[in-house]
This record gives sequence, structure tokens and C-alpha cells, in this order.
Amino acid sequence: MTKYLVRASYNGSGFKGMISNPSNRGEAIKGMTAALGITTECIYFSPSTGEAIMIIDSDADKNARLMMVVMSSDTFAGGSIIDLIDTDSMLSAMQESGSLLGTYKSVAD
Repeated sequence: MTKYLVRASYNGSGFKGMISNPSNRGEAIKGMTAALGITTECIYFSPSTGEAIMIIDSDADKNARLMMVVMSSDTFAGGSIIDLIDTDSMLSAMQESGSLLGTYKSVAD
């Protein structure tokens, strides 16, 4: 599976719920992601942006399901899932890409 950075911005309803009924939202999130077959590496909350932020191991299909469940909860205003690679993988991509420079020809050429 691939690592992803997940960001979800709480809306007013989400904040009202947290204030009205304080609870460990991390446990609820981990339960939901586990049910989807997603491994949650870590969960953070950003008070300055009002976001839940996670690093997960997942795939595109599971991510689609995650976003549908999360966004249908009426707790978030928006969210994003960004794919991540480690520095060794990035170095490999740089090296392999260098050997392909000039091989793509545009329609205008």
C-alpha cells in the first residue's frame, strides 16, 4: 500500500459536536479506517487550521470510500488525500526520469 497525507477541515457542526460531547476523535477515526482496511499511522489536529490530519497506508479505492464516509458525516467542510513517497523513492524517480528526457514528442513537434 501507499502512504497518504489526509487533511479534513471541520465545519461549524463538527466543532459544535466536539464542544457539546467531548471525546477522543482519534479512536473513532481509527475504528473507521480499520473497517475500511486502512492502516492509520498517526492522527493530529491543527488548531490553527481547524483540520484533522493523518498519515495512512491505503490505496485509491479505499481512499474514495474514506472520503465518501467522512464527507457524508456533515462534520467537515472539505478534505484532501495526497500521495506520499519517501526520499529514496524520489531519488529513484529522479534517476529514472533523467534517462527518459527527450523521449516524449509533443503533437506540435
